This record gives sequence, C-alpha cells and structure tokens, in this order.
Amino acid sequence: MRDPLEERGVKRIILICVLAAPACAALFVSLASRTAKPAGRPISPSLLGRTFLEGPPALRAIDGRRIDLRPADGGATVVTFLAADDPASDVAADGLETLRESFPPGVVATIAVAVGEGPPREAAGSAVVHDPTGTIARRFGVATTPESLVLVGEARLLHRGRFDLGELREAVAAASRGVEPDAIGEPATGTPIPEPSSARSSPTYTQDVEPILRRSCRDCHRPGEAAPFSLLKYAQAARRSRDLADVVESRFMPPWKPSSGHGPPLLHDRTLLPDEVATLRAWAEAGAPEGPQTAEPVPEPPPVGEWALGTPDLILEMPEPFEIPPTGGDVYRCFVLPTDLPEDRWIRAIEVKPGNPRVVHHTFGYLDVRGLGRSRDEADEEPGYMCFSGFDGDSIFGALGGWTPGNEPHFYGDGVGQKLPQGADLVLQIHYHPIGKVERDQTRLGIHFARKPVKKALQWVSACADPAEFVIPADDPDVRWKAELKIPMDVDLHAMTPHMHMLGRSMAARVVTPDGRSRPLIRIDDWDFNRQDTYFLREPLRIPEGSTVHLEARFDNSSGNPRNPSRPPREVRWGEGTNDDMMILFLGLTHADQDLTVPGAVDDFMEEFFRRAGVAPSDAVE
Repeated sequence: MRDPLEERGVKRIILICVLAAPACAALFVSLASRTAKPAGRPISPSLLGRTFLEGPPALRAIDGRRIDLRPADGGATVVTFLAADDPASDVAADGLETLRESFPPGVVATIAVAVGEGPPREAAGSAVVHDPTGTIARRFGVATTPESLVLVGEARLLHRGRFDLGELREAVAAASRGVEPDAIGEPATGTPIPEPSSARSSPTYTQDVEPILRRSCRDCHRPGEAAPFSLLKYAQAARRSRDLADVVESRFMPPWKPSSGHGPPLLHDRTLLPDEVATLRAWAEAGAPEGPQTAEPVPEPPPVGEWALGTPDLILEMPEPFEIPPTGGDVYRCFVLPTDLPEDRWIRAIEVKPGNPRVVHHTFGYLDVRGLGRSRDEADEEPGYMCFSGFDGDSIFGALGGWTPGNEPHFYGDGVGQKLPQGADLVLQIHYHPIGKVERDQTRLGIHFARKPVKKALQWVSACADPAEFVIPADDPDVRWKAELKIPMDVDLHAMTPHMHMLGRSMAARVVTPDGRSRPLIRIDDWDFNRQDTYFLREPLRIPEGSTVHLEARFDNSSGNPRNPSRPPREVRWGEGTNDDMMILFLGLTHADQDLTVPGAVDDFMEEFFRRAGVAPSDAVE
C-alpha cells in the first residue's frame, strides 16, 4: 500500500476552501471542553456494558422516525420499557417528563418502549417505540417492566434497574459529569415481558412490509419519480419481493452512503434497521403473503409536483428545456438562472423541482457574483454549458445545496440563513442519465426568504488535499491521501459534503478537540460518484476553537476498479474532468459567537476564519 504523503515526507496537508450553503438542525450536541475536573471517579471503560444492537444504534418510533440511541456529548439516553394496563408503568411514563425537566435541554433524551400487543401507550415528550412481541425488550435483556437503561457515549450501558426517578436523576447527572453513578439499580418487579409466540410464523405485507416501504421507498418508487417502478401496491412489491430483500441486504437500497452510527445523527437517514432488513427477507422467503386487510386505507403519497414547503418567494426556472439524448454516457450540464434581485436577501430554504425526474439524477446549486457562468453559457451553442463538478477553480462558488431522489426540503434552523447577494446568478449543475429515448427537462428552484432576522450566516469551509501534490499513480489499487483542517474559532457544524471522482473508494472524517477527544464525523465505505450528496446534521455540532478535522480517503486506480474511466489506467492528478480526481470535505459552518441582529454587525465570519487560520483568502482552493 502506498501513501503519497509519506513518500513526500508530508504528514498532513492543510487547505481551506470556502463556499456558502444551506443548513438544518434538530438535536444539539456540545463538544465544549470542561475547564474543571468533575468530582467523583471517572467512568471506567470496564463499567460500560454492551450496546445491545447489531448495526446502527437506533430504533424506529411509531411515527416512523429513526431514533438514535447515542446521546449528546456529556448527556444520556434513558430507554424505559413499559407495559399496558400496569400502574407502575403509568407512573414511569409520567416520570420520564419529570426526569427531562430536571436537566437543561439536550442533556437527557427519553425513549419509551411500549411492550405488548394493542395500541402503544403514550409518554408525553418521549419518543415511543412499539414492541408488540417483546423482541426489543429481550434484545436489551429486559425481563420485567418498568425497567430503565441509561446509555452514554456510543449507546453503551451505564446504569439499569427498575424505574426509580431518584436513581435515574443521579445516573444522568453522573453521566453529564463523566463520572460513575453511586446508585446500583434494583431489578424491576412489575409485568413480565411476553414470551415469544410461534402463532405468527412469517411477516405479512399489510402488517410488516407496507410500513417499511411507505417510510423508506415510496418517495422515489411512485409514478413521476426517478425509480423505474412503483411500490404503492401489494402486487407491485410481491412480484419483486426477493429483489427487494437482495438490494436492502447489500445496502444498495435505499440510497444512502454514510455508515450509520459513525458520526452525529444525520437528517433524512434512509438506511433500514437490521430488523427491517430481516423482515423483508423473511417475507420474501415465505412467499410474500399479503396478510389481513387493514381497517383504514393506506394513505397515498402526496402528489408529485407540489412545493413541499408551500409556495416559494422566488421561483427560478431553466431558461429553456434541455434535450437529453437516448443513449451515451451521463450528461453533466450547468444552467444559469438569473435572480435579478434589487437587494441582498437571506435564504431560509431551497427546494429543487426536477422537470423530468426520470432522467435527473442529482443537482447542485452554486452562486455566481461575477457573471462567469453567463460567459460560459454564451460560448456554448446548446442551453447551458458542459460541467463536471460544478465549479472550475474560479469564483463561481457559494454552494446552495443539492438534490437527489428522496431528498426532503427543509427550513434552516432558527436564526440561520444563506445570503443571496443583490443581482447574483444561480448556476445549477444537473446530472442527467439517458434512459433509452429522447427526454426533455426544465428544472425549477423554489427559494424561501427569511421572515425573521438572521443571526448567523452559513458558510462553507473545507479540508482537501493539496492540488499541486495530489497524484494517484496508475495501476495502484490502494492509494491513500490525508488532509486536516484547523478550526481557529468556536463554530457549529450544520452539514457535510464529501467529494471525490471516479477513483474514490472510501472517505472518513473525524474531529479531535483540544482536550484530545476524537469524535467521528462521517464515513463512506463504498464511494459512488453518482450518489454523492450533502448530509445535514439533525442538530448543529459545536466544534471548539483549536480542534482539528482529520480527513482520509482511499483511491483505486487499477484495472480492477469497474468505475475507472481510463483503460488502461493512467496517472491521475487533481482536476475537474471526468478523468481527473479530487479529495474534498466541505463543512457547512456558522460562527458560534456571530450575531448579525446587533446594529452595525457585518458578516465577517470567513475573513476572521482566514485571519485566525493564517491563510489569506486568495490562497483558498475554490
């Protein structure tokens, strides 16, 4: 295995690349270092129990949400198993709200697992998971309700026992201080977990499979969307049952590249949980039984073509339709969409509406404040101009996010916005995939402007390999490059966009804080250029001043790589073309201390970032 960095005596490369892009938020995680040592004995690794779950540390709530068991840094997740018609479980369900109120927001997350058949019980403010057969309880080693488990770190067990509000408060407080709890939990003595039953031998479509397809597949697998077939009806799924089981077991579907459980929870995570994968396989092996009809009809997905977030304030459309040929390689085309804004505006959401989802594979949007896109468009006889990665080493920059099939638009977090300068153009890069006949597309963008004052401006910074040094030797199946980015001020991370070309095989990033703690950010083990995306965090992640983001990527430039565009393989260097490659991790950040609502405040986040990092803006890789 060769490491070009070590061959050159270069251990790390630090480069900064600035773009601007959307953000979103939903679960606050603080990496703020502590200034004083906590009282009590620090948590010993030997104290922590197992994580219980194979695969991603997550459960599925009754509303379809994916519930990550990993708590915020310095916090705890409390999982409580409850039974129906059990007075002790009633007390525990109410007590979970009291437990949360005992701590500042974000310190403790509570999950109520309702065990037993029948409608699951409610637990105000808690995520509710239904466990009708006791399968989840047995996996966690729970035999009796109500029992609570306190999880810390990577969803490892710190404390377990009957539901006792005092003991749980002590355990959560200890977890927040990083010390061992004094209390030893007593076993629960309430309702036993039901024994496994063999009466129901296999999953059915109506009871088990349809909810999985509704949550994870039908955004794309319905008429008018990019998937080649629909999965709205039983017959459509039944005749493909074995294919469905195969593609979810291989993780080819649903399309989602980041490794679950590696890094902070991400918004719109489409991966199936291991139980859901096993359900689809068992259903296929049983002959795809339909099962009993439900009392209420299954709701149809919302009609394609409506704006999901309501009517946008500004709708931008490709100036004219573009024709996609029936055959040949994939087409990458950039189109200039003038905004003609008379003044600067702040964006709070962007929605992409592909004009022809059958051929639109993905899109990326960029800001152009210098008219460079217009010059390129004028030089090309067809609508738009050819482009591969969207920007070509000049000041067409300012990422406005992207779209891939299944992506859901969302409003940015409160007080966060993206600046849309007066008179700027939007450059929309679209990746088209020919489908065997001539198709036409005229994609639109819907932009929602901020209604409230914007406190923080979202900007993009990146870690990347040095373009002048970057080289991938021919016939080498395992070339590795590393990079790092120093964080010179307190920032909040909102989103990440990994980027490589055809030779990329894997990428992983982590952040090391000044106190020496290492936290994973994102990992993609099977890179696919045609499935790259911008990944938004559910909650901004605080990264303190003095932290370092470490990035490592692996490339395969051998003839054994089916995605290698060169036959025979040739030496590859940094560049925008199909036969070139790159290694970049874009980070969507806000300045933790910025407040643009203060009279006279200006957005100098990037200038200050450069100044503290000791890098002039002209030295940035664009």
